[in-house]
Amino acid sequence: MTNLGDYLGNLIAEVTIARMQADIEAVRIAELYSSHPLLRNMPIPHFRLPAVELDVPVVIKNLEASKSENAPRGTPSLAETRIVFDKVLAKTLREENIRLSPKQNRALKKSLDQKVVSLTQPREVAVDINRVAKELSSTASKTLTSAGLNAKTQNLIQKINALARVEFLNLRKQPKRLQVLVNTSDIREAGPTENITRLHLKITEEAFEWTSIDSNGKSEDRLVLE
Repeated sequence: MTNLGDYLGNLIAEVTIARMQADIEAVRIAELYSSHPLLRNMPIPHFRLPAVELDVPVVIKNLEASKSENAPRGTPSLAETRIVFDKVLAKTLREENIRLSPKQNRALKKSLDQKVVSLTQPREVAVDINRVAKELSSTASKTLTSAGLNAKTQNLIQKINALARVEFLNLRKQPKRLQVLVNTSDIREAGPTENITRLHLKITEEAFEWTSIDSNGKSEDRLVLE
């Protein structure tokens, strides 16, 4: 069995490789035309793939069980991000030799708890980890500022925000995958046509080209759409 996304991705990649091979052959033919006295004034054949239609039969075999029931598509839950944020915050405060009093710690915890509640959304909505990192960092900043740490707060919160985003990304889990049978022999043995799912795909070509962009006196090569 293979994952449906991997299978379709490989099909699209093969179409892209076919276009690349056609372009390489067009360049070879162009060189031949330029060296021939009669062909050099004739148009050079060049084929594109403006649209490719695929009829892909598959047999759906299994849908993996979700590894996380708290949030969709492998995103971390709000509770998980809060735990990680507390660790990042505590570690950063230690590194900066900042010690909060019990009263300040209670105030910080209360403000973060309230912010988490305000960020809570239905389970079906994925957690925006960048927004969570920004909102929790901003909340911590206000609490630290009220504790008289104005001079250190700005750089400290920027550091906490950046570290929290990295740690939140590490919380992401592999989303559940749809596993299918794609081999011809497996599809034939799947039984009646009702057991076979047919995917009709139309792939439209959209090419990139290299271009040089001058910015602040420096030239930078970028890929842009034709």
